[in-house]
Amino acid sequence: MARNKFDGILAAVRVNGDGGLEIARIFERHGVIFTDHFLVDRDNLIKRIKGGQKFLTGKRQYKMGSRFDTGEEVRVVSSQGKDYLVVGAVDADRDQLQLVPRF
Repeated sequence: MARNKFDGILAAVRVNGDGGLEIARIFERHGVIFTDHFLVDRDNLIKRIKGGQKFLTGKRQYKMGSRFDTGEEVRVVSSQGKDYLVVGAVDADRDQLQLVPRF
């Protein structure tokens, strides 16, 4: 079975009072290895996804540096002239990141 091709992992998010993304904790893929986690803001994550990068939700396996338990794909959905981040197959008028852990 072929493995999913993806460019990064969305591990956790910090949201504001309205449920919108403020900061995301991601791991970026470089060939067969991954970076340590780092933080990106909402606009940077949207720019990366719109630029063609594919992000999945997930978490790093314990003591396995480049192995992750992956979940759903993170998508950008446009509605009423604004971009929203969603996980799963929902369409939304705001960020839908309930399946992603908070930090």
